[in-house]
Amino acid sequence: MNQIVVFTSSSILSTARGAEAALEQAAHQFSPRLARGIRIVVETNASHLLARLRSHDVDVLVIDARQETASQTPSSSQVLMSQLFTESSAGDLIGREQTWLIVPPNRWGTELSFQAGVFRLAGILALEQSDQAWRTIWTNLEKTLRRREAGRVALCLAGGGFEGLFFELGVLRALQHFLPEYALQDADIVCGISAGAVIGAFLANGLSASDIMSGMLRGQGTLDRIERSSVFDLNYAELSSRFGRAARSLARRRTTLLQSFFHLAPTGIFAGKRLRSYLQLQLSKPGLTDDFRQLPHGLYIGATDQDTAEHIVFGSPGWDHVPIHQAVRASTALTPIFAPELIDNRYFVDGAFTRTTNVRIAVENGATLVILVDPLVPTHNDQPGHVFEKGGIMVGMQGLKSLIHGRFDRAIHMLRAMYPHVAFHLFQPDGATMRVMAGAPAKIFHRPEVEEIAFRETLRSIRQYRFEALQRDFTRHAIAFTDPQTDLGTIKRDLLDQAAEVQVA
Repeated sequence: MNQIVVFTSSSILSTARGAEAALEQAAHQFSPRLARGIRIVVETNASHLLARLRSHDVDVLVIDARQETASQTPSSSQVLMSQLFTESSAGDLIGREQTWLIVPPNRWGTELSFQAGVFRLAGILALEQSDQAWRTIWTNLEKTLRRREAGRVALCLAGGGFEGLFFELGVLRALQHFLPEYALQDADIVCGISAGAVIGAFLANGLSASDIMSGMLRGQGTLDRIERSSVFDLNYAELSSRFGRAARSLARRRTTLLQSFFHLAPTGIFAGKRLRSYLQLQLSKPGLTDDFRQLPHGLYIGATDQDTAEHIVFGSPGWDHVPIHQAVRASTALTPIFAPELIDNRYFVDGAFTRTTNVRIAVENGATLVILVDPLVPTHNDQPGHVFEKGGIMVGMQGLKSLIHGRFDRAIHMLRAMYPHVAFHLFQPDGATMRVMAGAPAKIFHRPEVEEIAFRETLRSIRQYRFEALQRDFTRHAIAFTDPQTDLGTIKRDLLDQAAEVQVA
C-alpha cells in the first residue's frame, strides 16, 4: 500500500484531521482505483515525522507550510527540510523527488519557495486553504505516485575483457542468490557493451549466469566451451592484403616508403572471424535465437561507428535486423587488438569507446530498477612503478580503464539527477576482487578465480550494507529479495567472507 505523509506545523487536531479528509476526498474523486491502495497520515510533530520516515516506507511527503508566518524564523518547514536534505541530514529518509512543499500565495510563501529551491524538491505549490487547493495538490501527488509504480527491471553490463566477463558472471550469480523466485535472465531489458554484450546475448536467450559460466568454461549444458582458438585468430589476411597494396603503391610511386610502412599495420592483431563463428554457432542452437526481434525481452548492444564516432545501439529500431552474433562481435572489436566488424557497409568497433553501460537506453525503455555491473575500474597501487613494471599491455589497459572509469563516474551522478524515479545499483570490483584482477596481463583468457571471488565479495557487500536498499527496490517491483542463508547468522557469514578474502590476499 502506498503511503502519503502530510506534515503541518499546526498543532490543532481539527486542522490535521481536516487536511487528511480533504486529501482523501480529492484522491477518491479523481483517482478512485489508485485511492483504494493509499494510506494518508498527517503528522504535526517533526520528531514523530522523522521517526515515521525511519520505520516506514513512505512514498510521498507533503510539507504544508501554509499555517506558518514570516515571524516564525526559522519556520518548522525550513528546519525540517534542512534536516532531510542537507549534507548533514538524517540520511536518505525520503527522496527529494518524493517531496512536495505547499506555501501560502503571499510574500512569505515567495520567500520560502526561494529558500527551498536549493533542495530541488519534486515541486512547490502556492495555494490558499480550500478544497480546490487539495484537489490541485492531489493531481500533483498522483504524478509522483505513478512515477514510483513498479516499472521494468534492467541489467546494464559494461565491458572489461575476459576478466570483466568473469567478474560480471560472479556478480550476477551472487545477485541470483538473493532472488529465489525471480531469474535475472527474465529481466525486461538487457544492455550490453563489449564483454557485457557477450553475456547479455545469452541472458536474453534465457540462460542464467551459471549456465553461461559452465558452458563457456567447461562445455557443459547448452553452450560449447570457448577455446583460445575461438578468439585469437591472427589477422594474416588483412596483413597480406595491405602488404600487396603497399607494394603496388610503391612501385607506381604513389606513396613514399614511410607512408607505405604506416599503411602496412592491420586494424587489429586478431581478425575476430572465429569469435563471430563461435557466437553464431551458439545462438543457432535449439531454444536460442540470433534475431533481436524474436527475443521475449529487450536486448540492446552498443557499438561505435569507426568513421563517425557515433554510438550505435543494435536491437533498437532501425538496427534490430542485424544478427545478434554480428552485433556482439562489433561491440567487442577493441582495436587495435581485434579488427573492426563490417555491418551494412559500415565499420564498427568496441562500444566502450563511446559509452560504458547504455543506462539511458534502459531508462528510455521504461526501466525503473537498473542493475549496473562495471568491471572497468583502474588498478590502484601506492607503490610507484607498479603498472610500469608489468609492461606495455598493462600500461595501455590502465590508461583505457582510467579514461572510461572517469567518464562513467561523472555520467552516473548526472543520470541519478536526471532520473530521480529510477533506482540504480552499481557493482564494481574492489577489495579481494580488485587484487585478483590486477594480476599479470598475460592472464587474458579463462579466469574462473575472478568469478568466484566476485561472487563471494558481492555476497558480502550485499549482506553488509546493500541488502536493505536492494530489498526495498526489488520489493517495489513485486520481486522477493531474501537471504536464504540467514540461519547462518551474521557473524558466522562475515567470518566466512573474511576467510575467503584472506585466501586471495
